[in-house]
Amino acid sequence: MSGFHSATDMGFPVLLPSLGLFAALYAFGYFTIFQNWKGKNRFEAASCGISFVHATIACVLSVYDMHNNPWKLDAPNTDLENKIMEFSTAYFVVDLLHYLLANPSDHLFIFHHIATSFYLVTCRYYAGHGGLSAISLIAAGESTTPVQNVWTISRMAKTESTLANMIYTSVSPLFTVYFTVVRCIVGPWLSWKLASFYFAGKADAVIPHWMACSWMVTVILALLGSTIWVYKLWTGLIRFYAKRVTPKDKLRAQKEE
Repeated sequence: MSGFHSATDMGFPVLLPSLGLFAALYAFGYFTIFQNWKGKNRFEAASCGISFVHATIACVLSVYDMHNNPWKLDAPNTDLENKIMEFSTAYFVVDLLHYLLANPSDHLFIFHHIATSFYLVTCRYYAGHGGLSAISLIAAGESTTPVQNVWTISRMAKTESTLANMIYTSVSPLFTVYFTVVRCIVGPWLSWKLASFYFAGKADAVIPHWMACSWMVTVILALLGSTIWVYKLWTGLIRFYAKRVTPKDKLRAQKEE
């Protein structure tokens, strides 16, 4: 039966320590690592730093949890699943504050963070079941994030650093293809697996139907957001390579025609 669960229901709570960790990492990135950066890019780089740490740890632990537990979407949350959800909630809260204060016009990311936090909080603290669904989404979604962070930081620094420009040029096509595969193939397949279970009411005995459906609406909206991102990535990549065509290349192409 669902109901509110204490943070100490299973093991040591990690939500508050994780909030402190991500706040400290953000401050460290802003005031130390990227202290010479200016304006909005400095905030964005600090955000990328905590995103990289969260994604790497959460993805590895999520894959480990999935490997060691059966695919049962209405099972009680394991201790590790609760810890991963608390850890991830802390990250999304800190990064949400970043967007609200430093980049309030990025409505897509703000909505994503609020919706994801709702999923994690209700699954962890109310339903107490279905943690595997959240964990599987974290494993898939965060698998692209470390590469995205490297891509984002190098993109912001490419005009100031030859190394950053080289990294950006090398990573862009790989990241675009990788992101497309995960978000347009793996993501829809995983979403279908989850939605076909929860929309059918197969978890109603332990998770309120309205809550399970709200989770799936969140997932579907995230997929739509990913589609927009994929479109922007490919448009940007095509535009980037089009600019790299030199007048000499154009002349050669015209002669060949």
